[in-house]
Amino acid sequence: MKKNITKYFWITAVLFLILQFSVSAQNADAQLALKYYQNQEYDKAATLYEKLYRETGYKNNRDYYLRCLSELNDYETSEKFLKKELKKNKYDYYLIIDLGMVYQSSNKFAEAKSEFEEAINIVKTNQNNVLGAASAFIGYRQYEYAEKAYIAGGKSTNYDFSMDLGNLYYIQRDYEKMMGQYLNYLEKNPQSLSNIQSRLQFVMANDIDQSIDAVVESMLLQKIQENPQNQVFNKLLIWQYSQTGRYKQALNQLYAIDKRTRSGENDIIEFGSLLYDNMEYDLAMEAFGYVMAKGKENPFYNVAYIENLNVLYTKTTSKLNPDREELQKLESMLEESLSIVLRKESYKIIYALVNIKAFYLNKYDEAIALINKSIGERRFQPDQEMVLKLLLGDIYFLNNNPWDAILTYAQVEKASTESPVGHEARFKKAKLAYYTGQFKWAQAQLDVLKSSTSKLIANDAMELSMFIADNYNLDTTEVTMQIFARADFYIFSKQYDKAFATLDSVIALYPSHGLIDDVLYRKAGIYEVGGDYAKAAEFYNQVATTYYYDILADNALFKYAQCEEKLNNKAAAQDAYLKLITDFPGSIFTVEARKNLRNLTKTP
Repeated sequence: MKKNITKYFWITAVLFLILQFSVSAQNADAQLALKYYQNQEYDKAATLYEKLYRETGYKNNRDYYLRCLSELNDYETSEKFLKKELKKNKYDYYLIIDLGMVYQSSNKFAEAKSEFEEAINIVKTNQNNVLGAASAFIGYRQYEYAEKAYIAGGKSTNYDFSMDLGNLYYIQRDYEKMMGQYLNYLEKNPQSLSNIQSRLQFVMANDIDQSIDAVVESMLLQKIQENPQNQVFNKLLIWQYSQTGRYKQALNQLYAIDKRTRSGENDIIEFGSLLYDNMEYDLAMEAFGYVMAKGKENPFYNVAYIENLNVLYTKTTSKLNPDREELQKLESMLEESLSIVLRKESYKIIYALVNIKAFYLNKYDEAIALINKSIGERRFQPDQEMVLKLLLGDIYFLNNNPWDAILTYAQVEKASTESPVGHEARFKKAKLAYYTGQFKWAQAQLDVLKSSTSKLIANDAMELSMFIADNYNLDTTEVTMQIFARADFYIFSKQYDKAFATLDSVIALYPSHGLIDDVLYRKAGIYEVGGDYAKAAEFYNQVATTYYYDILADNALFKYAQCEEKLNNKAAAQDAYLKLITDFPGSIFTVEARKNLRNLTKTP
């Protein structure tokens, strides 16, 4: 028994070694064959690939063998080889298509047609085989037969190949046929709207002469006219208008749907929020105003009313120096609204009103009282209350009460230790110390926050910590850092004129100081907050090019790209993102830059 086991063991070991040797030899042959192929030594490559195919039966080796014979114009050998293989499996449609291509390449067009049609006849009853054969035809640029395969397969299997046909027509740049197939598919499968949108987004992004937009719009309008009750086409048209920046037309389409169905208020409110996110404030207020005009008895009135005020607040405060009369008018509107909306729905209104009072009208006591009253009445969710408490700490500091500010931040930090709002409270404590010139203590707090689970807080903490380390330790008098910290405080308190004056004083007093790039960067940030993206881009670009060797270079380059993107200067934005990726591979902005670059180029 033991002898039999030992014998079996040795036989198995020998077979294993033989197998390993065989695999190793095949790998070596495969590498050598590929090298020959890449070096265009097709005769040598063909010999090896034929050998590998005989040994492994792998289709990949067979394909390379046929490519080599094609490059050598040896169609006779290809034909003999394929006919011999077909005797083993006469239903292998890949072999049949390959044979058809051999005939096609050798000008035997009737024979080629016969083989292609035979392949279609074989695959038409099986969905996966249809897809495989069509893919092979497309690979050979035999689009006519790929189309025939899809059509024959659709008739025989009842599977809808509309999307596949649409993609085929896209390859041929026949946009009308492409859209016809996509819309046919959408009509049968309205739940696939997001898939159609994704596909069209890619198509439009790669449309060099922008001819696709007119085709999409005209064909959608025709579908809507033919079938006005099918809302999916309206939704796709609205999406297309939005993608091409025609927000007003999209909004008009939503109005038309609402008038026809009397149930479009929610869609209009959602679109108003989209307009708000895209800084189309006037159109957003128009959308919310449309819903509000339906009367207070409308179930969507309160939502539209609150969102309209929120947009008005953002629009009014998005300027560097908002008009005081406009601010006072907005303050009155927000105060009046508190008697109209339900208390639990008033969070955005309270937040906006507190900011108006504290940061723009210097009514600190009123702002503090409003926050304390809201928290005391338990109006909002715990996380909303914590955000208001952070705002309360800011206002204490603005009102020259740093101790109460620190205490408030500490309360939030203790109540939400490991949450983003808790980390933000600690970050605000560190910034308060920085504003007041306590640089070493601030840096100690910031170093702890570098490991924050909140990416934004961690990045901000790291930047401020490095800024202090790079400049405070070099500035033995602390004078320049004190001036710069004061400028940052003015930015925080939205006193932008004072911030500009303070930053300019650094340049005037210390024109060769290492903080000059930081001064330019801060000025760019102020312009960006005020919506002057052209001016912001100018300053960011100055930092990125003049101070390319400094720590802010990648930050400035990323911000510059974002500003150019907002200005719709796509080429400049793409160049900047690409430069960031190549010149600063270790930057924390590299991942986001790649994502933004993909969005701009729509690379699949």
